[in-house]
Amino acid sequence: MSRDDALSSLPDASAGAIVLNPPFHIGSTVHAGIAHRLFDACTRVLAPGGELWTVWNSHLRYRPVLERTIGPTVQLARSPRFTVTRSTRR
Repeated sequence: MSRDDALSSLPDASAGAIVLNPPFHIGSTVHAGIAHRLFDACTRVLAPGGELWTVWNSHLRYRPVLERTIGPTVQLARSPRFTVTRSTRR
């Protein structure tokens, strides 16, 4: 087992795939900042063409951020509570 903070110990462009369920609370407050930080880390660590599979609470609407940060993003599943997407690193 290892611990890390936002993939900081992994080299740039070293991963072909990452699976992420980003937290969205700081204490009891809903806050998207943690997810955006993790998306940035995934962008750094994913190799070009690598995939980020993300599950998130649907009301947070992360897809535009994923498109902008990672690359083309496809919705794989959605319910009123959760959304699953696959983003491909540019």
